[in-house]
Amino acid sequence: MSEVDVFKALVARTRLKILECIKGGEKCICEIIPYTGKSQPCVSQHLKVLKQAGIIYERKDGTRVMIKVSDENIYNIIEQVKKIG
Repeated sequence: MSEVDVFKALVARTRLKILECIKGGEKCICEIIPYTGKSQPCVSQHLKVLKQAGIIYERKDGTRVMIKVSDENIYNIIEQVKKIG
C-alpha cells in the first residue's frame, strides 16, 4: 500500500484507539471491541481498513482472531502528528 493509504487509515479515531489497544502487543478482537466501546461490526470495518493499509495483520489462534501491528514505526508517525496538532 502507499503512504496515502496509510494516512487515510489513520484518520478515524476508532482506528487510532485500536492501535492504542494493540500497542502493548498482540490482542484478540474480543479484547479490542470493549476497549473501543464500539460494536463488533464497527470494529471489524475499522480493522479491515487498517489491514488493507498494511498497518496490522491478523492470525487465527483456534477460534480467536489475533491482531498485531505490522510495523511498530506507525507509533512514531502517530506521535509526530500529535506534536503538530
